[in-house]
Amino acid sequence: MLNEKEKKLIRRIDLNKGEIVHFLSKLVRSNSVNPPGDTTEIAGIVKEKLEECGSKCDLIRHDLDKPNVIARIGEREFPRILFNSHLDTVGTGELAMWKYDPFSAKIVDKRLYGRGSGDAKGSVSSMVIAATKILQEEIDLHGTLIVNMVSDEEVGGFKGTKYLIDKKLLNPDFAVIGEQTKNQIAIAEKGGVEFNVLVRGKTAHASTPWEGTNAISKMMRLLIEIEERLDKKISERHHPLTPPGSINIGLINGGFKVNVVPDKCEANIDRRFLPNESVDSVIKEFMDVIDEIKKGDQDLNVEVSVPFTASAISTSPNEKRVKIAQGVCKDLQIDSKFVGYNLGCDGRFFSELQIPTIIFGPGDPRLGHAPNESISIHDVITATKIYALLALRTLNIN
Repeated sequence: MLNEKEKKLIRRIDLNKGEIVHFLSKLVRSNSVNPPGDTTEIAGIVKEKLEECGSKCDLIRHDLDKPNVIARIGEREFPRILFNSHLDTVGTGELAMWKYDPFSAKIVDKRLYGRGSGDAKGSVSSMVIAATKILQEEIDLHGTLIVNMVSDEEVGGFKGTKYLIDKKLLNPDFAVIGEQTKNQIAIAEKGGVEFNVLVRGKTAHASTPWEGTNAISKMMRLLIEIEERLDKKISERHHPLTPPGSINIGLINGGFKVNVVPDKCEANIDRRFLPNESVDSVIKEFMDVIDEIKKGDQDLNVEVSVPFTASAISTSPNEKRVKIAQGVCKDLQIDSKFVGYNLGCDGRFFSELQIPTIIFGPGDPRLGHAPNESISIHDVITATKIYALLALRTLNIN
């Protein structure tokens, strides 16, 4: 049940639907494609919106053209809830595939079209407007609401969320990551490991290939073995909220001339794993498979490196602030069942620190990186209400 303070806040949001749409439109019209990832303009738009309602904002940069926005609302430091989302977007792809200019923020049938409308400017808009309405209602928060919009989630998050954590500028007790979840509460996300596999051979002339060792041929057999052995192991594991784990050979490169036996071949493999697995266990399993294969081929010269890892997210459905989020959805008559998030987000950085983390926001993830990306205006407004009530209830407002 909503109390009077909450009802008043919801009424304010309802009365300002036009402001929400206008703000989202401004965000979408600001080109923040990454790369190159210049978020100077869009970060300024967010900063201006928060500051016009009385919040002090800081722009923290790893790179000059990639500012990250941090605003803190509330006079009392603890507890601290974080609203985190990202300002950068993927590229537009082939413009001929778009019905409307991807930076026009065209509204058709109560949907707003444009690159980043869902991923994740819908969440940015909802989080920022929720914070401004709390400020306008002059609600005394019993803790701190941290509003943080980062510059480079689409290319790994290392100049945004990770940078801010390493600088000890983000230290929440509870993290809410704004991504497209159709306004459902996601408490699980698969992790990922990238493996770089290098096979070395011996150069020879193509007319006498037996005098060399063909690294490409070795790699072909190796990759088939890796897929077969790991697919069997992966298929036996399940998680109730996420799709199965997977392995994908995404890149391969070898040789330099058709009449030369190649002495080197390189492949990059993407391994996604379940929330009930770990980075260490996935790496060990992969290396064990390599060792098994090497036993059957004494001439196999292979090196493996791990250029990238991403921890999975697994937050207990019984965590008290997760239950608060569920209660907010119930009171607003929104689907309150817990789901998994099928893509990837910056939430992993908080999960790695054992900070309870949920992923929540308006938009359909299937539309995020596609031509004609769009988002329901109704869902953006609903998300604004949910974020606002979540902040109040998490910070113990009665």
